[in-house]
Amino acid sequence: MRNVLEKIKRKEISSADSAAAHAAGALIMLARRSRARSVGEFVREVENFCNALLEARPASAAIRNYVKFLHREALREGGSLEEVKAGVEDASRRFIVGMEDARRRIAVIGARRIRDGSVVLTHGFGRTVYAVLTEAARSGKHVEVYVTEARPKLEGRRMARLLSNVGIPTTLIVDSAARAFMADVDVVLVGAEAIAANGAVVSKIGTSVIAALAHEARVRVMVAAGTHKFSSETIIGRLIEMEEGGVEDVLPSGEAGGMGRVRVRNPLYDATPPDYIDVIVTEEGVIPPQGVYMMLAQGVGWHGA
Repeated sequence: MRNVLEKIKRKEISSADSAAAHAAGALIMLARRSRARSVGEFVREVENFCNALLEARPASAAIRNYVKFLHREALREGGSLEEVKAGVEDASRRFIVGMEDARRRIAVIGARRIRDGSVVLTHGFGRTVYAVLTEAARSGKHVEVYVTEARPKLEGRRMARLLSNVGIPTTLIVDSAARAFMADVDVVLVGAEAIAANGAVVSKIGTSVIAALAHEARVRVMVAAGTHKFSSETIIGRLIEMEEGGVEDVLPSGEAGGMGRVRVRNPLYDATPPDYIDVIVTEEGVIPPQGVYMMLAQGVGWHGA
């Protein structure tokens, strides 16, 4: 379980859905292996692990919503130790299945929004974005994709390889080349780490720059994300914490010595303003950024109170 925490923290598990699924899987293992002798002792173990998850990836709305769902569904008062353990397993499985179902539904809905012959630009790697693109190809549409490398972790290389492996014509470009190719692009398709109540999208660093370029070029920007990425805390003004990654991802330790007193920063995410986003594709349908607040207020999806 500690291994999962480290991988989530170091972004070795880059996809937001994958990180949440691994987190839920780790809690299932905790429920099975725990040697707690009382409900209180087991609940403390779960609470400690949940707090560690939130600290490891504070920007992740999926992990935060999973933790809230777990508390709501499994850590209520009453029940024996075995019943509470079973409840943790059941709630965790349901959350994983819910994310998978959301991704399948978003793939179908999102693929309908991509026209035959479209050129799509995406940034980095996201399982939901990948699902939309492969569903569009599976449905018979010819789609070409530009994929940015997504420095410094270079997650885009994985996306390019996977898309190419399923026969989608794919071009890998460096992040800074996005503007050079924007004139060839019909739609920008990106995922999300979190979506705020005002429709702002927190995603891989560099997403806001690409969205701004697309806005300038009058290219549509489409976000593919399940409602488990909605951040209900932002309704009352809470800001989404966007952590920084390790310095060594930008400047390897072997080179740092020759850089003198140069300071290195490595933000992992940025926030794309709602004005730069045309639509958000969720498992509940396609909404404008302004529709996020209404869905949050109505308690739609997994983010409940």
